[in-house]
Amino acid sequence: MGTSLQRAARAWDRLAAGDPGLVRTTTALRAVAGIALTLAVLSLTDLPAAFLVAGCFAPFTVALATGDSPPRDQVLVVVAAVPLVSAVLLAGCALASFPGAAEAVFVLLVFCAVYVRRYGPREQALGIFAFMAYFLTQFLGARLSQLPGVSAAVGVGFAADALVGFGLLRTTPARTLRRLRRAFDFHLEQVVLGAIEVVRAGGDDTRLTRSLERRVARLHRSALMIADLLDRGRAADRVLQGIVRAETAAQRLAVLAVRSGPAFEGTTCDRAPAVPRDVHHAIGELMRAVDGLRSVAGAPADRGPRTAGAARRLRRVAPRQAVQAAAAAAVAVVSGELSSSERWYWAVLTAWVVFVGTESLGEVLIQGFQRVLGTVLGVACGLAIAAVAGGDVPSALGVSLLCVFGVFRTPPNAYWAVTFFITCLIAMAFVLLGTFSAELLALRIWETALGALCGVLAGALVLPTTVRRAGGERLLEVLRALRRTRVPEGGRSLDTRELDRALEELRGALRPLTHPLNPRRARRAHARHLLALLESCAYHVRSLAAVTAAAQADETGHEIRAAEHVRANLDRAIRLMEAGGWPAIPCHDGRGTLARLAADRRWAADRTSRESYHVNRLDEATAELAQALDDGAAHCVVT
Repeated sequence: MGTSLQRAARAWDRLAAGDPGLVRTTTALRAVAGIALTLAVLSLTDLPAAFLVAGCFAPFTVALATGDSPPRDQVLVVVAAVPLVSAVLLAGCALASFPGAAEAVFVLLVFCAVYVRRYGPREQALGIFAFMAYFLTQFLGARLSQLPGVSAAVGVGFAADALVGFGLLRTTPARTLRRLRRAFDFHLEQVVLGAIEVVRAGGDDTRLTRSLERRVARLHRSALMIADLLDRGRAADRVLQGIVRAETAAQRLAVLAVRSGPAFEGTTCDRAPAVPRDVHHAIGELMRAVDGLRSVAGAPADRGPRTAGAARRLRRVAPRQAVQAAAAAAVAVVSGELSSSERWYWAVLTAWVVFVGTESLGEVLIQGFQRVLGTVLGVACGLAIAAVAGGDVPSALGVSLLCVFGVFRTPPNAYWAVTFFITCLIAMAFVLLGTFSAELLALRIWETALGALCGVLAGALVLPTTVRRAGGERLLEVLRALRRTRVPEGGRSLDTRELDRALEELRGALRPLTHPLNPRRARRAHARHLLALLESCAYHVRSLAAVTAAAQADETGHEIRAAEHVRANLDRAIRLMEAGGWPAIPCHDGRGTLARLAADRRWAADRTSRESYHVNRLDEATAELAQALDDGAAHCVVT
């Protein structure tokens, strides 16, 4: 019995670790339960199948638009969405007899749905509601005479979702924080186990080293989620300091584990016993950090903080993307009409979707490719499921609920999988409506490809933004965050949240360059080297934060000079970036951040204080970055 409970607890920990805070799982369960309750209520009426599909709109769209938002924001968005959706449904049904006007309104709605992103997450969620409500009227072919039935079904869906989301499956920031802390503990344990495996293998197993690096990255992501949830205040600051100390101690342990291998023995042959001794010291430091973390509790925020840089960028980017999305939608309407006068809206849907969460042409291209790939795979799976189900309504409903769960449980970086589940869901909707056919699903592939192509063309021809430009803006934010994250003076502790968020955003902006499908290997190598260099800077900054939080030591003259050098390097780099520069980083040697840090010859032999060590390494890393920007002023490596 005890073993079974331990296995169950272990499985739960793995589930929580794969979805820190169970945010995606909770959203998926809410959507599934809301749709199931809606269908149960509507099945008691004599409404046709089309109205059942309409009823599922509300729970699905609420989860889509407000999935990871704080509860207060969800309430405000849903309350505002009810009259908005009603108005859009009225417009969609009223224009059903006027195809030209309906198409023009759809293009205008695409513009508005993207433009309102500049005002914040709530407005973006309302834009999603408006777009999806209009799409629903086109999908169902709803007429004005059907508006009462459609509105009633959607109203039942909103009521069912409210009952589930704010009642049966209600969550609170405090509960989410507890889940995130549990996920952080699990990832911490995984890093320690991974470090032990690397040490046992002698540190020269590339596969184990890469696995350890992935575990460290997952630990860092869970730490970022905790930081986003915490409110500002003394209690929260104590938790953040504890999180930073534990994360930094775990990463230091990982670096020392990698450094224990033969590949690094030559760097410290005169002090070989120092490596295992340092590993033991790192384990002790990690244990002390974990003990300190368990003794504090933080106050969760009702809304995660949002960087000023991100808000400014949205205000600047949203209008441009609104024009691009509207242009793509207009072309998609024309090309979609040429393929099908009844299903043209699928092309418009894809033309809008490729601009969601993207900024540069490279990101639009990747999102469009994943959209088409997921659609093709989903059509193949939908055909197979429909053949097995044979038109059986209960089976189709069961598969639909599984697909809904898959849509919201899938990680956001696997967008092709999200599209796969959505396509399977649409196939089941056709089964319920009695309109399923292989030709219809093949048409969906064609319309999706058309919409993706329209999005890429609009991104390339209408106010285009290259990966270099978008990445340059994010890199400038990272440098400014580094500059604001001052090297400690007088024993002050550091707040690294802004730097960590800026670095995550830069990593996303450079994803088209670091993507495995990028055929230009040199650019991919340069981008990866740049990220490795900046991640090394972030590691040393977090280490400084941990050291200054643990000990309030006075600075030496050497440390003060090194700190001044760091600021001078960053000022120089910022000036070069503001002038339009881009770092001419040498080709990446294939090593990850852990191997790069472990290769430092002075790691074990350095007899100065830990604070001095990290300040010096930060000085060298920022000097390398500034020099790369100097070199790149004449030779642009990444475009």
